[in-house]
Amino acid sequence: MILPPVFSQENTITAISVSGLKRTKPYIIEKPLQKFIGRDTESIDINEVIAILQSANIVEPLAVEIEDNPDGSGKILAITVREKWSIFPIPFFSISSSGWGAGGAFMDANAFGVKDSMMVMGSYGSSSWMASLMYAHSPNTAGDFGWNLMGMFLFQDRESVDQKEEEILRRFNSMAINPSIGLSYKLTDLITPGISVFYRNIILRDTESPINAPEEGVEAIGISPAIAIAHNTWDGYFLNAKSVSLRYNYTFVIGARDVHSVSLNGALNHSIIPGFRFTAKTGIVFATASASPFFESSPANAAVNILPQKYSAVDFSGISLGLEKYLFKFSFGSVSISAAYQAVYSNGELLHDQFDHGPVAMLQMYFSRVAIPGMGLGAAYNADKNTWQYAFNIGMMF
Repeated sequence: MILPPVFSQENTITAISVSGLKRTKPYIIEKPLQKFIGRDTESIDINEVIAILQSANIVEPLAVEIEDNPDGSGKILAITVREKWSIFPIPFFSISSSGWGAGGAFMDANAFGVKDSMMVMGSYGSSSWMASLMYAHSPNTAGDFGWNLMGMFLFQDRESVDQKEEEILRRFNSMAINPSIGLSYKLTDLITPGISVFYRNIILRDTESPINAPEEGVEAIGISPAIAIAHNTWDGYFLNAKSVSLRYNYTFVIGARDVHSVSLNGALNHSIIPGFRFTAKTGIVFATASASPFFESSPANAAVNILPQKYSAVDFSGISLGLEKYLFKFSFGSVSISAAYQAVYSNGELLHDQFDHGPVAMLQMYFSRVAIPGMGLGAAYNADKNTWQYAFNIGMMF
């Protein structure tokens, strides 16, 4: 008689244990870690576990250990965490070569203990004031649905400038109302498709000395399908993101020509050695031609910092390649310094077929105990136009 082989669970992960949670529902942290159940203990990469915890952005991992299961069946992946400060008022401030802005928000990055995000925000700056609200339920693991609701009111003294900010290409004032609703589905641990529907109502206001101002505002309804692929790793110092997202926008403009646009964004962070990494990001935006500035994009959509924030165009294609070095850690976060070289092609209704390139240097602070971005100080030099851009931000990054 031949007996089937007997498989021992002695060195197999059979359970997950998370301690240190106070507000967060345990399944929010435990569910993404279920992938480790059934694995041999020798195959467990502690940095892979930490990457999952860091990606949640609501807990700070303190310890990851493998312990004997008290019932004698294999091992427990035992994790100790500290919840991040996730519900609070946030002041933020930024000053740059293009202007300044300040404001505040009340947010909860872990609403109801299920990693939902809720925020009410207001800001005032050198050229605009804004009020917005947002609630988002993000899918946690494969098979989960997510959804979001957003609304924004924006009053803007809008100026578009050239790369040297010496010439004002367009000037007008507007008031905008932009609500939207979105739905997403986590198809796998890596792939998340989604779709959103939005409404835009932009009303022109009286402007002193308008320049190339549009003749009328815009009322439009749009639909935007998208897909994102993302994977994070941890090297002991940095959470290294590898991601790409593709989005298509169809905007039905009431009383005018419809607008189509496609955007592609990618990021690649790869550790050369722990605490020292290669960084790359790219952004591409292409849209159907439109004389309306309401359908132009900003340099941020092209993932570059060498252009003024007031610069805008219909089409962008940008890339940034650089290095980032961890400097030191303190009780609330860590500090790094980085440098990159950037290049961008842009094309608009007022400036056609522009090419710019130059270096960027940044000093960045990442918060570990607070579930918001940290601080950024940066400078960028446009070598093609011989101009500088600089920015200092609190509560956001450069």
